[in-house]
Amino acid sequence: MSKTNLNFHLTFRPERQYISSLLGSIDSCNDADIQEISAATGIPTGKSSGKVEPTIRYAEYMGLLKQQKAEGKYTFERTPLGQCAANEDPGLLEKLTLLVMHTMLVRPYFGAELWAHAFHNIFSKYRNILTKKQFEKEIEIQFGSNVKLAPFYGTYQDIFSTLSILSIDDEGLQVKPCKLNDDYVYLYAFVLFTYWDEWLQNAEHSEISMASLTEITSNHLVAIGFRYPFGWNEKEEYTALELMADKHLIALNRQMIPFTIRRNIEKETLVELLYSELC
Repeated sequence: MSKTNLNFHLTFRPERQYISSLLGSIDSCNDADIQEISAATGIPTGKSSGKVEPTIRYAEYMGLLKQQKAEGKYTFERTPLGQCAANEDPGLLEKLTLLVMHTMLVRPYFGAELWAHAFHNIFSKYRNILTKKQFEKEIEIQFGSNVKLAPFYGTYQDIFSTLSILSIDDEGLQVKPCKLNDDYVYLYAFVLFTYWDEWLQNAEHSEISMASLTEITSNHLVAIGFRYPFGWNEKEEYTALELMADKHLIALNRQMIPFTIRRNIEKETLVELLYSELC
């Protein structure tokens, strides 16, 4: 699991207009300090705190940009995913865009730690439905007390609310599986390959035995955690794999036990195709 500052957000939840503005204004924000970034993007900030730095971190965890900071100045670079989103959906309004941002935010190794732990470890443990008390206890067990949960809750009540993937109310939390959509087949493959790559780079050597960049088994797939950000069970996950196989993005060898998954396409090509099935 990624190791980050749990309160990087300074209690602020991610906001669509600010992430969109930052992504569209990167050229104006290079070699700039927080005040200059605020002036270029309209993201509010004060002398000691504000929404600029949390917005930068959210955009980074969502896989949209890379950043470096030296002597109070930031430099930015859009990732291929961020460049694609800036070209195809600069307002970050499409459900496809929001879904890929969500899946990147909850990545086990390079996502935001609290978000990742919730989707990969807690919700699956409770079969996608639990009380707030149970959720908050699980967070306390993992991270200790005084973890600020309002930004996590706000993420799924605001920017990702149209995805309807996580329902939060007084009764508790419930993950609602993403409905499989043929138009999202390139997104599914991009998420699978991204999780696959990051797992290979970061998992224990014994866990990745016999796995490679080109082929894994269904046992490896469980360890990668592909289905968790979508709230799927194993059957729904397999249906998504079949969609990818029908498009020749992967090859499934069902005669092997456990069955194997082989890549047929480069991840960079998938980014270029992300929006190609949308009407």
